[in-house]
Amino acid sequence: MHKNIFIILLVVFFSLVGIQVNGQGFKAGIVAGLSTSQISGDQLSGFNKAGILAGGFVSTQLSPKFDMQMEILYIQKGSRKNANPDKEDYTSYLLRLNYFEVPLLVQWKYSKRFILEAGPSIGVLLSTYEEDEYGEFNSSFPFEKLEFGVMGGLNVMLAKGFSFNTRFERSFIPVRDHVSGQTYRFNKGQYNSALLFSFRYKFEGRQKQIE
Repeated sequence: MHKNIFIILLVVFFSLVGIQVNGQGFKAGIVAGLSTSQISGDQLSGFNKAGILAGGFVSTQLSPKFDMQMEILYIQKGSRKNANPDKEDYTSYLLRLNYFEVPLLVQWKYSKRFILEAGPSIGVLLSTYEEDEYGEFNSSFPFEKLEFGVMGGLNVMLAKGFSFNTRFERSFIPVRDHVSGQTYRFNKGQYNSALLFSFRYKFEGRQKQIE
């Protein structure tokens, strides 16, 4: 089922890109950067897992101050703890989660240079890898195939078409149960949290202006 959802999203995305090429009110762009992430609820702390962030987007103007933007991103998430032999800590942990993710964002053009954005996101889990100090292992608590999250961020314009973007993202539905299987109030399991940093380029094209 999750593969079918991803295929549908790809069709929608490239249809919008085709509309942009034909100059029908959309603009497209590319994204490249990195992610730093953690898993809330795994008894570790800190955005210590670095990964790749890459993809593309299409946007359309809603009003002179607001745009709507849809993206297709490849994001590496997870969690990491390195051993520290100097403190006689020999335990280590590494979790890699690879996602295709589709955010849908409303962007507020605060000024010509600064753009604030927020919106929901759906992710499709492509693969997982988990290891500790003894090597790779398969957990009896699998990850959900779909991730539902929210994100907010800031886009800083650097030059015509170029910008730097920083975001915070968190899943609002658990991506995996706690190892104990227990839940407490709003803590239903493990959640993805990520800080995203990227450079972006928006291709200049014709776009119908909204009065």
